[in-house]
Amino acid sequence: MKVITESFLRESFRKEIPETFKVEAGQILTPSAAQLLSEKGVKIVRDGAYVAGEIPEPPELPASAPAPKYVLAGGGGMFDTKPEHMTRLYGNRLVPKDHPRIFFRGRLDSIQSMILLAQSRIHEKGLKKLVQDLGEVLDLARAIMRAEVLDEVLCERSLMGLREGELREQSHNPEKYFGTKHLLVSFDMGWVLLTLNELRSSIREVEVLAVKAFRNEYEIEKPEIIQALNRMSSAVYIMMLKEKSGKYR
Repeated sequence: MKVITESFLRESFRKEIPETFKVEAGQILTPSAAQLLSEKGVKIVRDGAYVAGEIPEPPELPASAPAPKYVLAGGGGMFDTKPEHMTRLYGNRLVPKDHPRIFFRGRLDSIQSMILLAQSRIHEKGLKKLVQDLGEVLDLARAIMRAEVLDEVLCERSLMGLREGELREQSHNPEKYFGTKHLLVSFDMGWVLLTLNELRSSIREVEVLAVKAFRNEYEIEKPEIIQALNRMSSAVYIMMLKEKSGKYR
């Protein structure tokens, strides 16, 4: 591996955090990866020697001073109380509230609110299977939130009994599975279809925000979250096709 990233290290350290980490000749250690090694107390070794200047060193504190409650993600600050304009990225690492990861969380939270409102209205209409299918999308949105906030790996799951390839296949070939062409949404389709379309387009927006939040100079962190959001929007589009073809009635 030529580039050593933070996401690679986090995956490597899930079972055990070593005392030292060896960087081979020609390998590049990204700044965020170096910061993570510093936070975990792992020493960097190149050619058998510890590279003292490679990891940003925190400011020295008097021996009697208590450890700070919060630190600024990326280094450069320590806090005993959380400033109002900042929030937790994860653990005790703080970032400004307009950080891309925090903005992504807020929009993902909005998606959950939209699903709940849609379920409430559709339940009143008696479309129980559609309410159930939306419940699976809600569960996935909540799983994404948990994985992002706790810095966990999001496990793949099915939606409406369909795996990743099946979701793509059905959403790309509506005539084969639903007897209808790709939908051209119009105002007279009824509120159920229009509500689902609003949810689908909002999920696509959140997917773009996820790319912005997890993209760094060398790679995409948490690609499984971006993939899950893509499959989520495909699932909602399939719900639109099922509703249009009368499969929920």
